[in-house]
Amino acid sequence: MKNNFKRNLLFSSTVSMLILMISSTASFLSIKSLLESNSWVNHTQEVIYNLNAGSSVLTDAQTSMRGYIITGNQDFLNEHYDAEKISKGYFEKLDELTIDNSSQQKRLKELKPLRENFFKYLHNQVVKKQLNKDAVNFDLEEGKKMMDELRSKFRSIENTEQVLLKERVANSERYGNYSFVLIITAFVIAFVITLVFFARILKDHNERTLLQEELEVNKVETAERIEVISGIASNISKGNYDVHIDDKKSDTLGALGSSLHEMRDSLKTSFELLSEKQWLQTGVASLNEKMLGDKSIEKLSKDVIEFLCQYTNSSAGVLYVLDGEELAVSGGYSYIASKNRERIKKGEGLIGQAITSGKMLELKALSADDIQINYALGQIKPTHIVAIPLIDFKVEGAVELASIYGFSQLHLEFLNLVANNIGVAIKSVQNKRRVLELLEETKAQSEELQEQHTELEAINAELEAQTEKLQASEEELRVQQEELEQTNEELSERSVLLEEKNTEIQKKSEALELTTRYKSEFLANMSHELRTPLNSILLLSRLLSENNNNTMIGEEIEFAKVIQSSGNSLLGLIDEILDLSKIEAGKMELEFLDVSTKEITDNLYSLFNQLAKEKGINFEIIANEAPIVIKTDKMRLEQILKNLISNAIKFTEKGTVSLEIKVDSDDDKIICFIVKDTGIGIPVNKQPLIFEAFQQADGSTKRKYGGTGLGLSISRELAKLLRGEIILHSKENEGSTFTLCVPVLGYAISRVAADKIPHAEIITEESEEPAQPKYISDLIPDEIEDDRNNIAEGDKVILIVEDDINFAKSLLAFTQKKGYKAVVAVRGDYALNFASIYKPAGILLDIELPIKSGWQVLEELKNNSQTKHIPVHIMSSHKLKQESLLKGAVDFLDKPVAFDKMPEVFSRIEHIITKESQKVLIIEDNPKHAKALAYFLETYNINSEIKSEVSEGLSALGKSDVDCVILDMGIPDKQAYEILDSVKKNPGLENLPVIVFTGKSLSIKEELKIRKYADSIIVKTAHSYQRMLDEVSLFLHLVEEKKKGNSPQESHKKLNSLNNILFEKKVLIVDDDVRNIYSLSKALEAFKMNVITAFDGKEAIKILDENPDTDVVLLDMMMPNMDGYETAEKIRSNPKFLNLAVIAVTAKAMTGDREKCIKAGASDYITKPVDVDQLLSLLRVWLYDKF
Repeated sequence: MKNNFKRNLLFSSTVSMLILMISSTASFLSIKSLLESNSWVNHTQEVIYNLNAGSSVLTDAQTSMRGYIITGNQDFLNEHYDAEKISKGYFEKLDELTIDNSSQQKRLKELKPLRENFFKYLHNQVVKKQLNKDAVNFDLEEGKKMMDELRSKFRSIENTEQVLLKERVANSERYGNYSFVLIITAFVIAFVITLVFFARILKDHNERTLLQEELEVNKVETAERIEVISGIASNISKGNYDVHIDDKKSDTLGALGSSLHEMRDSLKTSFELLSEKQWLQTGVASLNEKMLGDKSIEKLSKDVIEFLCQYTNSSAGVLYVLDGEELAVSGGYSYIASKNRERIKKGEGLIGQAITSGKMLELKALSADDIQINYALGQIKPTHIVAIPLIDFKVEGAVELASIYGFSQLHLEFLNLVANNIGVAIKSVQNKRRVLELLEETKAQSEELQEQHTELEAINAELEAQTEKLQASEEELRVQQEELEQTNEELSERSVLLEEKNTEIQKKSEALELTTRYKSEFLANMSHELRTPLNSILLLSRLLSENNNNTMIGEEIEFAKVIQSSGNSLLGLIDEILDLSKIEAGKMELEFLDVSTKEITDNLYSLFNQLAKEKGINFEIIANEAPIVIKTDKMRLEQILKNLISNAIKFTEKGTVSLEIKVDSDDDKIICFIVKDTGIGIPVNKQPLIFEAFQQADGSTKRKYGGTGLGLSISRELAKLLRGEIILHSKENEGSTFTLCVPVLGYAISRVAADKIPHAEIITEESEEPAQPKYISDLIPDEIEDDRNNIAEGDKVILIVEDDINFAKSLLAFTQKKGYKAVVAVRGDYALNFASIYKPAGILLDIELPIKSGWQVLEELKNNSQTKHIPVHIMSSHKLKQESLLKGAVDFLDKPVAFDKMPEVFSRIEHIITKESQKVLIIEDNPKHAKALAYFLETYNINSEIKSEVSEGLSALGKSDVDCVILDMGIPDKQAYEILDSVKKNPGLENLPVIVFTGKSLSIKEELKIRKYADSIIVKTAHSYQRMLDEVSLFLHLVEEKKKGNSPQESHKKLNSLNNILFEKKVLIVDDDVRNIYSLSKALEAFKMNVITAFDGKEAIKILDENPDTDVVLLDMMMPNMDGYETAEKIRSNPKFLNLAVIAVTAKAMTGDREKCIKAGASDYITKPVDVDQLLSLLRVWLYDKF
């Protein structure tokens, strides 16, 4: 019935929906056709309208022409001239509307030349009228004829459209009739079907009502049966498993009752098993607890048999323990002792047989004579006896139990379960008792032996000692023999493993070597690819910033400078990548120079200010408390600061990024660069991570900020190399503060952990520098009357810095006796001020002083441009000669004998004052460089002597009066060190200043070795000549007036000649990159040089043959067809160009590239991007002799 109802409902709905869909579809198609028919009717009417309109325009044109001919009125011509254009529009519209009608298209094409001829005709008539106003000779008949022909065509087209219009109107009416009939038919069918199915559904509804009443009766009955089943289930859940159901019906509830019966039986069985298992576990645990503790075998046996009898409801029991080959009674329960049962042999009786078989034995159905259990009122016979062996690997005893009720299977299982535990407990107690017995026995034996030993000690002492030694030796030999055998076996095994490891290591070494070679080649190629375009950027941006043609405004010049500065920064990053392998290997090389803090701040401000403005944040630099000059590696310091500031700007969306430079408040020898931002901050758990290589605070693929994660890692390592550290303070969402602390004078920071500073970077002498407080005196003496108020212009002054009053007065008297004026400072903080005011010829300085130590005074004097040339003689009772000389003192006098050496001191001071010119020995293997350096020094009245061989240099030191040595470390290393060693070991030359001047990249190890001998190391750069002058002036104690020379006109002339060396010189630039050629050409043409170019080696050889007067060649080393190395060899193979200066220009900056270029034939070497100043310096050196 239910299915009939659903089927009727589904069928009626389906048929209704189907009829609805058919009628709707038919109506849609009919209406669509009706709309299309109406559209075509409109289309036809539009065609007729445009046709009539076009015809009317033609008629109006003809009328206007006739009106003009007749009247001559120009107003008629306006309509005439517009008619052709309007007509054309109507007929073009007709072409579009009839595009689907080929016959109409054909008629319109035929009509087009007729219209054009008609309008020509009209135009001709107008022209005739305009040419001859009086003569009326017009072809009106021809016009009528043409107009008739046009009207004929118009009618033909219109007739065709009228026929189409009738057909389309008829179609429209037909589709309208179809739609009406279809809708009426669909309504009738739907109404009939609805009536039929309404009757069938009503019938189904009545049947369902009767069925519902039957279901209500069944529901009541079912509820009662469910309530009965629910009560039974509740009883089962409470543990009552005796309930049962009387429902025998075979329906679902009857099946449920049967299932409940089965569940009851299953649960009853499970709970019984669980209860038995719990009973067993409880018994075992309780028995184990009874057996715990320090008990005798009798106490243990009593406790065990008592527990077993009580737990198993036994009436009596006895426990036997194995004693030799027999069993002895150890404990009993309701047991009456009997002599014949006190000891039982194995195999005797039930318990003896149990010991023999190792299994539990039982006796049932006993007779009245077998055994009886006594109690106060009489005796009772047991019905069940069991004997259980107690086994712990072997039999330790047995238990016999008797019960008047009988033992269940659960009791027997429990006894089997605990038998082993009891055996273990018995064995344990027996072993303990045995140990105590042995201990007592041993103790008794020991006492007896002690007595014997006392009696025989005097007689057998020597023999006993020898015996003990022999036994010890034998034991030691035996142990050594065993160890030796074991060692031999291990060595044999290790030898095999070592051989396998060596083979594996050899393979890995070869693979590592190959990887290293590939890495070097990759870095070299990458260097070339990056430096080549960067070369053009730097050169052209520099030319733009110089604005030699005065064509740029100030802002554009500033932009060019920013481009140049950014290019230099990019170059620094490239060098950083190339130096990555050096950092990993611990071979990063630094150059500690005097650096202006203002120059650093200016560079950083120009680089980051615009970037910060574009991002909408403030960038400020606070350097009010910064020292003017610090001693550090400028490039590496700026590299760290650029990384910290760029990170701060990158991670700051709003607010301020600041750089504050100040001296550490706790230590004035430390300068701190504090980079602070108001950015996103760094979580505490991420702070140690960011200093690791390739790590970032957010390293996910969805991170907001990019980057390699290498910058801070490199910055931290560079900070260590600068003998400093980076300290981080940050809170998430509040900003970060990175503090870079480095020494002001390049010495290691004391508070930095020693294991965090590279050992190779700390010079031994510096590490031995005494702690400053040790050399500061607590007592400040009274001032001494001196000559400070009697000094006139031209007087020679000596500054004495000494806190010992008596010694200072003696020095004052001696100084005055020698014809000098003396000024005495009794405290260290006065020294620099006095030296600046009185300009002394020499300074006598004690180390231990009030306020400031002699070390601090010496550093201040040497860092001040007005006082650094003054010779300082250290006087001290502390043995610090080597340290004093390294810090810049010219001599060290031991105080006990210092006064005796005063004449020698004043003689040296007098020599410095009176000597008109100073002499420098230059030992340089490249004569071009040596001559250029000598010429430069001569400009400042410093005479030079040039030697290219080591032997010649040593001879010159012995023969001539040399004041300073400049040594090029480009000569073979061994010979260079021989010179340094000879100078320092030669009596009289140990204090001779030595300056190492080299273009070679020195390793840390080499630098440390050189600093043992040399007073200064200068690396050849664009500004190295100026630094050389500063160093020479310092060591020769030249004041600024002497540095300027005696003849300003002569010096000016020499400097001008240096600048004019490049004038009209011809230079050949060989490079395969047109950008480099363009930028280098522009840079050199600014100095009036004649530039010729070549794009590869072959073309360069050809151009050199055509231009033999070429003065110098700038040769790129990486080119197609013929590279720079082959080109240099080809040039040198031609005798004409044997002495031609060839400067290698290469983007490769790897170790050994310079030597490779020189070996190929290059005269000198410069890397890309080309530093214009360095290039000009090289060109002046190599073109010096052609001036």
